[in-house]
Amino acid sequence: MSKPKIFVWCNSCSHEWHSAAAMAEDGTSLAGHVCSSHGFIPHDMGIDEDGWKRDIYDRHYPDGYEVVWVEDAKTHDGLQAAYALNQAKIPSEETKP
Repeated sequence: MSKPKIFVWCNSCSHEWHSAAAMAEDGTSLAGHVCSSHGFIPHDMGIDEDGWKRDIYDRHYPDGYEVVWVEDAKTHDGLQAAYALNQAKIPSEETKP
């Protein structure tokens, strides 16, 4: 059986700052981080097994998970499915308390 996935991508990359995000395949937004270099993302966002954010990922998926680097967030099927689940969790104007 495959492990649940955590998708990590660079949400905004410029010459000086790189804003990375992580979302579980169930649509839960897990982490974000701003890096001064794109090359820091694998460590800072826990793509590397000894990287940061792993404690957050471990709490969400205590039985294990796979961290997946997403090169193109707009076309990645797994991330798009997770994002749809994320958006479904947002209450509509009619259902807000």
